[in-house]
Amino acid sequence: MRRLLPISSTIIFFLFCWFTAFSQFIVSTEKVSYQPVRTGEEMSVLKDVLSELETTFDVSIMYNSELVDGITVRKSGYVSNSIEKRLGETLNSTGLKFKKIGQKFFVITKMSKEQPKALVKNGYVPPENPAIEKLATIRTVDTQRKYALAKITGRVTDASNGESLPGVSIIIKGTATGTITDFDGNYNLDADVGQVLIFSFVGFSSEEVTVGSNPVIDVSLSPDIKALQEVVVVGYGTQQRRDITGSVTSISSKKIKDLPVTSFENAIQGQLAGVQVTETSGEPGAGPTIRVRGLGSITAGNEPLYVVDGFPISKNVDIGVQGDVFRRRAAFRPPPSNPLATLNPNDISSIEVLKDASAAAIYGSRGSNGVILITTKQGKREGKPEINFDAFVGVQSVANRVDLMNAQELGDYVRDSRNNSYLQDVPGADINDTNAERNAKAIAEGLPARAEYRIPDDFVNPTGTDTDWQDEVFSNATIQNYNISMAGGTDNVSYYVSGGYFDQNGIIDGSGFDRYSFRLNLEAEVLPKLDVGVNLNPSFTAFDRLPAGSPYFARPPGIVYSALVHSPTVSPFLPDGSINQTDNQSHLFAEDGSGAGMTTASNPLAIMNAITDDLTQNRTFGNFWAEYELADGLKFKSFVGIDINNYNRTFFRANSLLLRNATVGEPYGQSSASQSVNWLTEQTLSYIKDFNDDHHLNAVIGYTAQKESIEFNQVIAENFPDDQVVTVDGGQVTGGSAIKEEWSLVSSLARANYSFKDKYLATATIRADRSSRFGKGNRTGIFPSMSLGWRISEEAFISGVAFLSDLKLRGSWGQTGNFLIPNYASIGLLGPTNYVLGGNIQVNGIAPQTISNSDLRWEKNNQIDIGLEIGLFEDRVFAVLDWYQTTTSDLLLNVQIPSALGFTEAIQNIGEVENNGFEVSLSTRNIIGAFNWNTDINFATVNNEVTQLGPSGDPILSSGGAGNRHITRIGDAIGSYFGYVVDGIYQDQTEIDNAPTDTQAPNAAPGDFRFKDVDGDGDIDPDDRTVIGNYLPDFTWGITNTFSYKGFDLSMLIQGVEGSEVLNLTRRHLGNGEANFNSYAEWTNRWRSPSEPGNGEIPRADRQTGLHGNNNRPSSFQVEDASYIRLRNITIGYNFPTKMLKNTFKNLRVYASGTNLFTSTDYLGYNPEVNNQSAASPNVQGEDYGAYPLNRVFSFGVNATF
Repeated sequence: MRRLLPISSTIIFFLFCWFTAFSQFIVSTEKVSYQPVRTGEEMSVLKDVLSELETTFDVSIMYNSELVDGITVRKSGYVSNSIEKRLGETLNSTGLKFKKIGQKFFVITKMSKEQPKALVKNGYVPPENPAIEKLATIRTVDTQRKYALAKITGRVTDASNGESLPGVSIIIKGTATGTITDFDGNYNLDADVGQVLIFSFVGFSSEEVTVGSNPVIDVSLSPDIKALQEVVVVGYGTQQRRDITGSVTSISSKKIKDLPVTSFENAIQGQLAGVQVTETSGEPGAGPTIRVRGLGSITAGNEPLYVVDGFPISKNVDIGVQGDVFRRRAAFRPPPSNPLATLNPNDISSIEVLKDASAAAIYGSRGSNGVILITTKQGKREGKPEINFDAFVGVQSVANRVDLMNAQELGDYVRDSRNNSYLQDVPGADINDTNAERNAKAIAEGLPARAEYRIPDDFVNPTGTDTDWQDEVFSNATIQNYNISMAGGTDNVSYYVSGGYFDQNGIIDGSGFDRYSFRLNLEAEVLPKLDVGVNLNPSFTAFDRLPAGSPYFARPPGIVYSALVHSPTVSPFLPDGSINQTDNQSHLFAEDGSGAGMTTASNPLAIMNAITDDLTQNRTFGNFWAEYELADGLKFKSFVGIDINNYNRTFFRANSLLLRNATVGEPYGQSSASQSVNWLTEQTLSYIKDFNDDHHLNAVIGYTAQKESIEFNQVIAENFPDDQVVTVDGGQVTGGSAIKEEWSLVSSLARANYSFKDKYLATATIRADRSSRFGKGNRTGIFPSMSLGWRISEEAFISGVAFLSDLKLRGSWGQTGNFLIPNYASIGLLGPTNYVLGGNIQVNGIAPQTISNSDLRWEKNNQIDIGLEIGLFEDRVFAVLDWYQTTTSDLLLNVQIPSALGFTEAIQNIGEVENNGFEVSLSTRNIIGAFNWNTDINFATVNNEVTQLGPSGDPILSSGGAGNRHITRIGDAIGSYFGYVVDGIYQDQTEIDNAPTDTQAPNAAPGDFRFKDVDGDGDIDPDDRTVIGNYLPDFTWGITNTFSYKGFDLSMLIQGVEGSEVLNLTRRHLGNGEANFNSYAEWTNRWRSPSEPGNGEIPRADRQTGLHGNNNRPSSFQVEDASYIRLRNITIGYNFPTKMLKNTFKNLRVYASGTNLFTSTDYLGYNPEVNNQSAASPNVQGEDYGAYPLNRVFSFGVNATF
């Protein structure tokens, strides 16, 4: 049963608190002119006050450093929400004044009209105008020069309104000689005829003017839209956020840089509407699962496309043989390594997510699952180099523990289960019968003398052992990260260089992850119209892996599950100190000791000591580009990239490990290696032009080609004589494999963005992809899209609404495709087959393994999106609302075919699935002043439904970790859970007699589950199995609050999921009622009698439930509500004031952070996001068979800028 009400009420509580505070903000906004806030008065350094105002109001304040040195001011006793009023109050009685330039820039000068020596922006040099910093060291004109110079004078104004611009830098090109304009925009400078003057100013486009015979040069600078408006990367270019007509969401590096995570995906969890990040495993190096607007495919991949600095890469390593490097010959596959873990999060500048087809169609066949664009940091031209050092160290612990029985509770459980079985099976049985009497009575009735009937008078636990196996397996572990970077440049060159080291030890001893990374991003203007750039990112990662996330009976067995099922009556070690592997279920022993020595589940400590699984990755990722300006606004760009990956894995299972029911070890080893080379070339032509101030065009056309080649080699060895040599040459080589694969993609693309009067917006995109993965007749796919936008706030009829700062309506339609299928799905593949020839002679041969399908074509994704963007009170409140509907057709499915063809199934394009939902993003600046409070809220729903399945519409049953427990059928979500519905517990025999006949449990007794007769035919049979849950959530949400006061800052992220359910397969053993393993503590509330019914949800204990009520069959009892609320992160920091740093640091901040601090959920397991089959088909999602738990992290860090 879903825990909707408790979760929803908690959300309502948070929203109530937020809206209460926000309503106070609205009131304060309305009354701010009349009710200023008293804060007290104190003396402060003017520079510090100006820096605080910049941060508070998100503006830039420029001034002459010498002008403000040594000045202290009395902080105003009243706080206004207006930057103009605050700045005026601050400068009162200082002899200084200010002028506002545009919306975000302020210049401070003396009251007189004397020309300031150098205007510099306080503490920051925007990359759009690096000349500002250079002016701080500019030298005056040499009056002793021996040749004649012309005296140039003039005035610089704002082209948009004609107002003068103070502080504009004028530099003679190629020299360090120059000056700046005074308060009225006037300047004078000596220069030679023919020299070029460069006029530049923050927020405006630079101008170059050649000195001629006229000594007066007046210049008008136009606002630089790129500098004044937020620019978003949209694929093959950038666009102003306010002009975007598709659904694009983004997050900056500021919101992820301090989180102690391996990869950036972990850091964005809960912060983006419509982007569900699921952290299924806490294993070091394992990546989370990301879904953008639900599941769109049944057979193909569902991961979004990742584009790093323009290079598309796929995270879904299962598509090629790389996915098998570390998983071949594994009964239960561990989570795949995360290829994005090689990317240092500290190098990331911004992340954009293209969610709808209009935005993602530019990537065609790879855009159906959304596109995540990652842009890394760049240098800055001119100015002093800036060095940043970032580091944190932390301690990890298991975030949540499972509530299990202790030794005494387990003993009671064993007795209860055996008594119930004995009393039901054997006529005349008495609960007080001795074991001898139990044997005799059973034999007299023609029954075997079952061990399940015997029970010791005194529970066998002579030493009083009560082992907590979770304490034995989990321990505290360290995590640390160190990064140093330098950004700088000259007039024509910018560079960003960084090096990083990340180290995470696992909370299960022996697991861990290390990363060494380096980055060089270089841009240069080699000719007046030619820019070139290089991005280079070599890295090395090392995974120390353990088989944590698999059942106790897997080979190798899972550590976590083995710890859960292990009896607390068992000591981890023998008296001699060696690991105990002989009596792991002593709670089942009879008085005479029968049953002792059975190794049903391996000691988890033995697994940890006996398994070595090391995976290393060397990666070289980079690109080179050159861009030439052919004409005004017309640029040609050539881009070449390469991604080289080398994986090496060594695996060894030692002799010392006893597997299930084994008395001797089964040593096994393998060595495997894989190399992939992925290259890309792109040629694009872009055109950006304004016409008559009313028309703006931003267009791009291009051609791309990409190819990846993969090689995989593996050697397997067994029969190791001992554990001294753990490489394959220490055993007998018994197998191996070698595979080569490749794929290629050739594409053409075009996109045009048009705006009229900044009110009416339109975007049209088309891409054609030709892929090697599809049939010859359908290798080319065409993917168009279009979108329209209307900025209503620019219309005259609404311009009088004072509180409305922005209002935009947009709508889009588009088609994308799904590229994530096996490389040779359309081809009939051959494989090795042995056959007998001439008697008993076995011959090796080759035979067809799959049937070809030359008509195999793309899965196509059609999406409609309608969005509304609303800004209120100068965008202090900003909301984005989206409704979408996505229909994916031509789904790839394995369908049944006539056996006369030699095969039983073939992959074909038959099927359709629909996703629809609603998304809300809300950002508010609640309080502005000495104390600041900002809130970001995101909320998203998703509804997934299969609408077509093959010509017959037959459902697809899928097997994950334990038989066919998943179904994909028309009218339900992909991979829904499938089983019987528990309809209560029988209280007496009369209820059983009056109930439908249970053909799966003919000997049910009071205390057993009552199952629902779904089809109403009077029988409980396999036809009564139905959908009993689904892993997909109803909605996801996140709330981030950030606070700052003086130098202190605090951020808090709470995120949650509602409506998700987990198929908890651990209940097959931890909740089966048979007491043959340890169990969840909830079984202490089991049914014992009609007068002791327990909690009404847990049935009776029964050692022979399979012969009686069959309570352990696949049913809704194993499906649990996985809704949760999680306190994801709290970070508190302190920024040291400028006066304390002197000349050592430019900025210095220290902080403390806590991650995964608290999770509220009804789920019994470690993690409500668990998904053991995350790397497998979407048809078998949401299983828990004992996964690596999440970790709780407390860390301390420092950010320093030099």
